[in-house]
Amino acid sequence: MPVQSVSFQECSDQFPKIFDRVLNNHEIISVNKDSEHEIILLNAKEYSSLVETLYLLSNPNNANRLREGVSQHQNGLVREIDVTAYLD
Repeated sequence: MPVQSVSFQECSDQFPKIFDRVLNNHEIISVNKDSEHEIILLNAKEYSSLVETLYLLSNPNNANRLREGVSQHQNGLVREIDVTAYLD
């Protein structure tokens, strides 16, 4: 996913517009004050998703199961099930 870069001043001047871009368009914005000071603006839901993915992949056994599931899906080895019983 490409990261759009803006200066600190531009972010300060156009924060409402940049906030909406991040929230509504799922853009990732890099805000740099200078070459050594930079932050990333990221939608909170996407951040949570990334953290959850990192957590799941941090366990080697879990990571292997996930990779195996992705591989099975890519190879068409899937079956549909009724998940109604698992819903709250």
